Amino acid sequence: MNIDEQPFHQNVKILKSLLPSSTEDEVSVDFPQYRGMTFKEFWNALPNKLEYFDYEEDLAQTLECHRKIWVKKATGLGVTEFFTRWIAWNCLKDDKWKNNQVDVSAIIITGANQDLTNKVIGRIKNLFDVEFKTKESLVVLNGCKIEAFPTNHLSPARGLNPKIVLLDEADFFPSRYQDEARTVAERYIPKTNSYIAMVSTPNLPGGLFQRMEDEYDLLSDKDKEDFYVMKHLDYTVGLNKVFHPENVRVAKLSPSFGREYQLQYGMGLGDVYENLDSIIEEYDLNIIGGRSGVYGDPAFGSSNFGVLGAEIRDGTLYITEANEYPRPSPSAMLDVMEDMAHRYNSNCKIDSAHPGFIRDLEERGIPALPINFGLQIRDHESANVQSLRSKMAINSAQMVKMGKVRIHPSHTKLISQLRSAQFDKRGGINKEELNFDIGDCFIMACWDLKEFDYGHYDIMSDRLVKQDDTDKPKSKGGISLNTEVVE
Repeated sequence: MNIDEQPFHQNVKILKSLLPSSTEDEVSVDFPQYRGMTFKEFWNALPNKLEYFDYEEDLAQTLECHRKIWVKKATGLGVTEFFTRWIAWNCLKDDKWKNNQVDVSAIIITGANQDLTNKVIGRIKNLFDVEFKTKESLVVLNGCKIEAFPTNHLSPARGLNPKIVLLDEADFFPSRYQDEARTVAERYIPKTNSYIAMVSTPNLPGGLFQRMEDEYDLLSDKDKEDFYVMKHLDYTVGLNKVFHPENVRVAKLSPSFGREYQLQYGMGLGDVYENLDSIIEEYDLNIIGGRSGVYGDPAFGSSNFGVLGAEIRDGTLYITEANEYPRPSPSAMLDVMEDMAHRYNSNCKIDSAHPGFIRDLEERGIPALPINFGLQIRDHESANVQSLRSKMAINSAQMVKMGKVRIHPSHTKLISQLRSAQFDKRGGINKEELNFDIGDCFIMACWDLKEFDYGHYDIMSDRLVKQDDTDKPKSKGGISLNTEVVE
């Protein structure tokens, strides 16, 4: 019996035995029957039969014309499956990439867990009815290496010069690794003009995906042509395909539906701001003469610069301005705060962690008052000692819950941050993964302009705070600091 007469799986074993592989971990497997196929033909010829949908064809067409693609997608659409098949097809459709470089043909970056890397490579191996004899994070197709790396172990990937880089569920990478993963992917562009695909369901506001959307919005039309092609695939593209309408109806009852299916950052994750939707409404964003305030959270390092303006109208706090600026210069931040101070005819309240910024504002003639978030204060209604950070967070949550605040729907970043906010173990806002720069300004405003039935605290210095019952008017029927936030 010659090789052509033997069963296909036996042919594969013979082919593998003839390959000059240096190690058992890099044994290459070839499937010559896929040569010359289009991607759609390859998809339909694979043993694991899946329907090929129109949005998948759109992705394939986009990749014929563009090298960089960014896909924010609903869960369950099969976009990761699409890209694993597309990578395999590029390795098998011809011999163009076969043994033509010493590194790898494709890199897949996953979250900081080796099991995730093994799983995504396993998906490629499972496309074929063949036993692969490579390590779990590697597969070699037609001499083309495909290797996966977790975000906490990217050093080996930095000098590999691949043809394709896939960042899978990139918005869920740990925040400390997100920028590094993007850097590793994009550093290959000048040398190999790599394909780069970033794919993810949205996670928290201020993460990699929202930052890239913000970056895109600031580009000129010409520069947008050289940026990533931005694809938004919400659940509607999968209706009557992968999603049954009745199942979608049930899924809408879940608080996570907004994030998992409607592509809203952080939706359904937060546990701080109850009834947030009830205080979002249209109103006049101009300052109309009420008691107002200006609040800033300067950015030095990796954070963003958050600013907020607010005004009291008929006992309700209205947010009139809420903006965030990525990586601003110190002079630009000073310009913004100076402009707001003049427009609002108000001093500026600034996080006390930035004394130099406060001094610079005062040198410009702008009164700037530091708010010491870490200050330990004693509740006047109990013997409990609590950080100001915690008290301000609880106070802002109560104001939202009681309808004492109004937020305009145009303040999308503030709304996203509030939706995502979770309490930490100390009663403050957990910011381990969440960008909460505008949120910090919000809780400052809520504390500074509150009109509840407890006395106003002097929070503008590092000394022991005192109760001051004279500065702020009190409203009947207000709430006290010991009111429960979460039932």
